[in-house]
Amino acid sequence: MPKKQSKPKAPGVPRRGAAKRAKPGALRANLAFGLLTVFILAAGGTSAAWAAGRIVNPAGQQDSFAALPVYNVIGQRTDRLEFWPRARYHDLARANGYPLPYSPKQALEETGFLDLLTMLMNTCVPVSDISGISERSDDMACYSYYTDNVICRFYDNIPVQVQCGDNTEFSVYQGVLNVSSGRGNGTDQLCYTAVITPDSSMTPATEEQYEEAYRTILDDLTMLAGDPGSAPYYSCGPLSNALYSFVPWFPYVAQAVDESIAEEPSSEISYSSARATLDLFERLFISNNKASDVSPWEAQGMKKPDQKNPEALERFLQEYYQRVYFLDLQILRQDGCYLILLQSDYNVLGFYYDPLLKTYTGFGIQ
Repeated sequence: MPKKQSKPKAPGVPRRGAAKRAKPGALRANLAFGLLTVFILAAGGTSAAWAAGRIVNPAGQQDSFAALPVYNVIGQRTDRLEFWPRARYHDLARANGYPLPYSPKQALEETGFLDLLTMLMNTCVPVSDISGISERSDDMACYSYYTDNVICRFYDNIPVQVQCGDNTEFSVYQGVLNVSSGRGNGTDQLCYTAVITPDSSMTPATEEQYEEAYRTILDDLTMLAGDPGSAPYYSCGPLSNALYSFVPWFPYVAQAVDESIAEEPSSEISYSSARATLDLFERLFISNNKASDVSPWEAQGMKKPDQKNPEALERFLQEYYQRVYFLDLQILRQDGCYLILLQSDYNVLGFYYDPLLKTYTGFGIQ
């Protein structure tokens, strides 16, 4: 990663059909995270009926995931699928790590992801502010964990308040922020995750809200692939907006976070895994985003299924993303959110969607 770059003038690149977003304040990133070099395979899963909750594994997933030499996401239960630092080291770090005595406000600042999360939320709903509450909760914990091979940091259950616009369902949304990160010492691998989910004081999402969220995610993935519903056809919609914000801004977050933990300028070597993931998604969905008079499905000789059959549409999108982008697509229902996971053999990017707030409230990259 270049040591210094000129920051983009806006959080996203203006394009046809994109909603305008307010320019955020300077990105806050003070603390660092990193990654490890452990061999982890993705946990297998099977398709299940919608009402029972589901984890969908696209065709060929086991073959492609089994080829991974270093890392992937892993989880023993479909509602507990986690990126590797939390899955591998969370419990060990909590028991033996170094505690960080932050208040909720301090912890929110120290994660470095406040402005980036605000950008993601604003792709679907107007969010004016995310703030930490004044008092710690009993469940909140922040700690670091160091070994000869890995550096990890975890921020668990940071209580936050999200101030929303007048035309949203919640004027104030009570949530908890969980952040995990890891870096392998002397390697080029890093992993960063951050997600806001509903606090226990919030009424849990109903099955109807989960189903509505599932259909919204399918619509967003359809638009990301280049189908806004009619010509001209080009990549657009909330997930496209999220990428246009995330890809140009994340390097400055990662650089500042990495430098603070290493106490030295971040090098291209220490950042190359995340940079490679960003470069991949920029190439697939941003740099080559051109309008066409032909739908993406017609260009591939594929017949799009009926929008009223969401499971058939998901299978169709999985096939399309694999055929065109060489990405495995999964939509994973978790505790209080969905995780939309896009993976190549070596790059992983995910966005979390909240059925209550009806927007994207987190990310994972490795």
